[in-house]
Amino acid sequence: MKIMGWRPPQRPQWVKEVMKTPGYIRIQISLLTILTISSVSSTVLQITRTVDNTSAVNISGSLELLGVKKEK
Repeated sequence: MKIMGWRPPQRPQWVKEVMKTPGYIRIQISLLTILTISSVSSTVLQITRTVDNTSAVNISGSLELLGVKKEK
């Protein structure tokens, strides 16, 4: 549809394909995507915190072990 030579922007092909999908499946895919993003970000945050904590413990632990070995 043209209005005085102007044509509204067209949807990309991938949007047209998604819109063909039934509504309940789109909702399930959206919820699954949200759950995936949440799970991955939570896991990354947990791993990052664990690595930071164990690095400090390992460094201090190894320093303590060096001190004990030198005393023997």
